[in-house]
Amino acid sequence: MLQIVMVVAYLAITTAMSLYFKRKARNDTTAFYKANGNMPMIVVTTLLFAETIAGSGTVGNAANAFNGGLSRAIWANWGMALGCILFVLAVSRFYRTVSEKYGVMTIPEAYSILFGNRVRVVMMCIVALVNLILFSTQASAAASILGPMLDVDPDVLTWVITAVFVVMAVSGGLLGASWTGVLHAIILFAGAAIVAVAAVRSAGGMGAVRAAVPEDFFNIIGERPMLTLASALGMALSFLTSPNATNALFAARSEKTANRGILLAGLLAMMFALLPAIIGICARVTMPEIKAESALFLMANSIGEVYGGLIAVAIIAAICSTAPTLLVIVSGTITKDLYLPLLAPNATEKQQLRFSTAVIVVAAVVGTVIGMHAESILDNMLGAFQIRSIAGIVLLAALLWRRVNGVSEFWSLLGGGVTAAVWFFLKSPLGIAPLWAGALVCIAILIPVSLCSKTARVNLD
Repeated sequence: MLQIVMVVAYLAITTAMSLYFKRKARNDTTAFYKANGNMPMIVVTTLLFAETIAGSGTVGNAANAFNGGLSRAIWANWGMALGCILFVLAVSRFYRTVSEKYGVMTIPEAYSILFGNRVRVVMMCIVALVNLILFSTQASAAASILGPMLDVDPDVLTWVITAVFVVMAVSGGLLGASWTGVLHAIILFAGAAIVAVAAVRSAGGMGAVRAAVPEDFFNIIGERPMLTLASALGMALSFLTSPNATNALFAARSEKTANRGILLAGLLAMMFALLPAIIGICARVTMPEIKAESALFLMANSIGEVYGGLIAVAIIAAICSTAPTLLVIVSGTITKDLYLPLLAPNATEKQQLRFSTAVIVVAAVVGTVIGMHAESILDNMLGAFQIRSIAGIVLLAALLWRRVNGVSEFWSLLGGGVTAAVWFFLKSPLGIAPLWAGALVCIAILIPVSLCSKTARVNLD
């Protein structure tokens, strides 16, 4: 009963916070998508921290650690942390420049400044697809925790949670999601840290834990280095086209504020990644017969009801800090890169927001259906980011090599993106990660087409 009270109270508080911001964002797309351009560093940090963690970085992290140790669990988050550094060093200036000079609000819009509208359409599809995949596992992850606690059918609960996500997304947009993210991050980090320490003690101490699991459980590279590298590199490169990172950059008070917040988010993500992984390994020691997906909650609950409540609230915090933002990103991309330029160029602010609301509802339904049939939460996240990493490769090439233009960008992005997506949905044929397949096709197209094409691109200098 105590756990139910803790979770319900937390959901009520965060929903109320989102509703509070509704009056500030309901009639203005700048507030809805860019938080009025006045976001302080702590909010930038928590907004980015939300993307690096989420339900896949908690429930999925512990499940993969339960099955295969640290190397299976931590590299998703560590790759994102590396991506934070790469983003600041390589592309932060580009995004901030096009935002200030052209009023850009989305990544596809930024790409169109350099490479034209054909590339914008391809990027819109990539951003919408990837964030839909990322959203798809959030409600299912929450239901896997709340279902046993509330004794409610998981499918029914999944749809109820999806409805809550829709309310949060529609109510406050990025403005609401960013500020509630501060509360989510505090609860998430504190709850996971307390439970991780208690889990190690319950399992007999770290020495006993290491002795009870296979030796390679604490090998951070793992037995398949190429898959580990694909996970880390795919996450890092994908961050170059992270909508949360660009939204934070667009919405921050200054470029310096945004960059500092992004780097701090990466540091926090690296530290946090170890917490659910340790809990998952402790669960493997003390209750090896359970399902991996339940390891995080059941390990905490076995220590005591309060610990189970803490981890339940932490997981809900992770998911609630991410899911509404993902819906806002999908709706913003489709609204600003399809509806406004192609379908309704003269749409008013209210018409755009009404269309955004409709997209949020449709995306939530489609994403939830996909998530209810997902096999692995964390693997879905890794695959989604490897698809997005192709766009990061192309952008990085364009910023480093001036021969890259709209023609080579379009065909390499289309070929590499489609290949990575197909490889993901076919579940990595031949044991090859989507990143390697997509990157090979992307580079094979990018280099010769760039050398042969004489089309000029916009100079931002």
